[in-house]
Amino acid sequence: MKIQQLRHFLAIAEAGTLSRAAQHCHISQPSMSASLRKLERDVGKSLFVRHAHGLTPTQSGRQLQQHAVRILQAVEAARVSLDDVPAELTGELNVGVTETISAYLLPRVLRWQKTMLPGLAIHYIEDSVDGMQAQVANARIDIGLMVTDNLSPTSALTCEALFTSPRNLWLAAGHPLLQQPRIVLADVAKYPFVLLEMDEHVRTWERYWGASAAKPEIVFRSHSIEAVRSMVGQKGGITILSDLVFRPWTLDGEHLSRRRLDDEVPGMDIGVIHSGDAMGTRQQAFVNMLRHNLKRDALLDQQS
Repeated sequence: MKIQQLRHFLAIAEAGTLSRAAQHCHISQPSMSASLRKLERDVGKSLFVRHAHGLTPTQSGRQLQQHAVRILQAVEAARVSLDDVPAELTGELNVGVTETISAYLLPRVLRWQKTMLPGLAIHYIEDSVDGMQAQVANARIDIGLMVTDNLSPTSALTCEALFTSPRNLWLAAGHPLLQQPRIVLADVAKYPFVLLEMDEHVRTWERYWGASAAKPEIVFRSHSIEAVRSMVGQKGGITILSDLVFRPWTLDGEHLSRRRLDDEVPGMDIGVIHSGDAMGTRQQAFVNMLRHNLKRDALLDQQS
């Protein structure tokens, strides 16, 4: 079992067809097919069910999928750690985070902090986007790490972008839309929709659907990404969410797929806010740590 085979396997699991997976990995379809055959021989299991419209992971495939994701994350973490240079800083820093950051980016940040800012005592405070702006403006928080999709500029705060996580369509295995070569919002509107109400997702949802003549029927709303993921996995609806929070399986092991939309849908912007024009030494060190790691992290690789 080779790392490249696992990368190819995950591409097939997400794309649902050998041709789309081959395009994503920039190899030929015969090469992708050969890679899959070698992996299946190696593990002694069939990893996909072949059907007229593509491939769906078997139970063994779903199990390997979870292990493969963790293996590749560990490989990336090992590579990143070789570039870590600890900063000789001491003192304290109060960092605000929003819900999405707490759930999906903060665990990474905590690991980076231990190796790159070991002498700095960083305290994390979770708040809403509006609450974060108020706390930073009033100097109760030194810097805010947050979703900046709909942030309104103010004279008291400066916003610095870190990265944008693309928003894509999430569907269960076997969904009819997976058979279409291209998908637009009008296609999405024909199916029940599951809406995540965490952070700025609702305001952004209203922004891009506001320009569309068709609107989907919302059948479930939740602040829990796991509840949304499970609803989609159980074929209770579809959703549009960012790659930052994507995972190709639910807590019950149901398979999820992503598809790019041909209509323009804004990505989820992640950035930091601070008061004044310039950051202090500790604030700048924290931001430098984020940029250093994000450039090498799979979050940004998903945009290529």
